[in-house]
Amino acid sequence: MTETLVREPLAHPPLNVDVPDIRPTLERAVTRKARTGLIAGSAVVGAAAGLVAAPSNPAAMTAAVIATGAVTALAANWSTCGMSVAGVVAAPKQPERRGSSTPMRRLGWHALGSLATGIPTGALFGAVGALVAGSVPWAWMLAAWGVIALGYGLHELGMITLPTPMRRQQLPRHLRRTMAPWKVSLLFGALIGPGFMIFIRSSAYYLLVLGIIASGSPVLGAAMFATVSLGRCMPSVLAIAHTRQGGSMPGFLSAMCVIDRRVQTLTGGVLIALAAFALAALV
Repeated sequence: MTETLVREPLAHPPLNVDVPDIRPTLERAVTRKARTGLIAGSAVVGAAAGLVAAPSNPAAMTAAVIATGAVTALAANWSTCGMSVAGVVAAPKQPERRGSSTPMRRLGWHALGSLATGIPTGALFGAVGALVAGSVPWAWMLAAWGVIALGYGLHELGMITLPTPMRRQQLPRHLRRTMAPWKVSLLFGALIGPGFMIFIRSSAYYLLVLGIIASGSPVLGAAMFATVSLGRCMPSVLAIAHTRQGGSMPGFLSAMCVIDRRVQTLTGGVLIALAAFALAALV
C-alpha cells in the first residue's frame, strides 16, 4: 500500500450505499501472466513441502486446516460488510448519541460478539465430523479436500468459476441509525462470527469448514473460528489506525478496495499450495 493510498483522502464524498463495483477487476489488478506464474510456483512449493515433511494423513489434514484458517482470517475481510463494520467501529461518535463510546471500546464489543458466535460454530462443525469419524478413510478425505482446494484456488485466481453458495445479504445498515454504536458493533460481530450468516467474501471459508469436519475435532474447529473472528476485526483495526493518522474513511475504503484483489490472488496461491501439499502427502 503506497503512502498516497494510506494518507490522502479521496476525491469523492463518503458513500451512503454499498457500491461493490468500486473494486478493480481481477484482470486489472493482477495480470493473467502473473497469476499463471503464481499457480505454478505455489504448486511446486506445496508439493515439495508435502513430500519432504511426509506427514501422516491426519497430520496433513490438521496442518491444512490451520493454514486455511489463517488465510481465511485475512481474506474474509474485504467485502462491503467489512467496510460497514469499519465505518461503525472506527468513525467518531456523533455528538447527539448517548454514552462514552470510543473506537477501541467498539472494537472490543465487535470482537466479543464475533467470538461469542464464531467459537461455538467452529466447535459444532468439528463435533459433526466426530460423529462420522472412522467411517471414511483419511486418505479419501485428504484427497477430496485437496482436489476441492485446487479447484477453489483456481476459482480465486479467476481461471475457472465454481459455485459459491452463501447468504447474499449484507449487514443491516439501518441499525446504525436506530441503535447505540457499541450495540451495533456487538451485533455486527455476532452476525459475522459464524461466517455463513452474511456474504462469504473468500472461498477459503468453504475449505476451512470442510477441513474441520474432516478432522472431527471440536477443539480445532473452535480455535480456527476464533482465529477467523479475530482476523475479521482487521478492517476496523486498520480503519482506527488510518483515521488517527489524519486519514478519512472514504480514503480508507479506497485503499482497502485496491488491496482487495491482491489479497484474493494471494488466497488463490495459498489454496493451490495447500492442495498440492495435501495430495503430495498421500504419496
